[in-house]
Amino acid sequence: MDTFNLNYYLYNNPLLTENIADPKEKAVVDDLKDDMSNILKGLESSLDKANKESASKGQQPTNEGALLIASIAVALPAILGLISKIGKVAGAGINKLLGKVPSEKNAYNEWMTKLGHIADELHHLYLKPIQGIVGKFVKDKVKADKISNGIFHLIVASFLIASGVGAVKALQAKNVSLATLEGAMAAVKAGEIKAFITGLAS
Repeated sequence: MDTFNLNYYLYNNPLLTENIADPKEKAVVDDLKDDMSNILKGLESSLDKANKESASKGQQPTNEGALLIASIAVALPAILGLISKIGKVAGAGINKLLGKVPSEKNAYNEWMTKLGHIADELHHLYLKPIQGIVGKFVKDKVKADKISNGIFHLIVASFLIASGVGAVKALQAKNVSLATLEGAMAAVKAGEIKAFITGLAS
């Protein structure tokens, strides 16, 4: 199994530096650090627990994707709670520091650009640890990266929804797929996160 060390990555990694320049955008990201760490720790511990339970029953899964789906299903209530919490924290921070969704088109586009910067910064800081966690349980790197990217998009979707964003066409982010994000937002709104992740792992 992969020996990725989440605590080292989060707290002792000199390469984990912020790229964001705008002080208000940076403040939003800083407000999310503890909650993002909790999401990552919760994801890792939940998947590790499910994996150990499977091993203790003498089960040797032949399909890593199926194991991950089963593990996420077990951990889903806790993961949903963490994602919901970070969405609310981010939404409140964005509305406080950047203001609520503007009605004027140019102001709205500028506001969405700032949200894109925040999404890119979260990608820079946290995609690698998500990949490290998922990679411990899914050895197929292509599939592991696809699942990790989906989880990241679920987190972004949660804070966009909490911020009052209804459509993502105006979002300008280098590291966010609008198609995947739209799917993630639909999954969060409909309570279909398990199905969304299942689709990525299949």
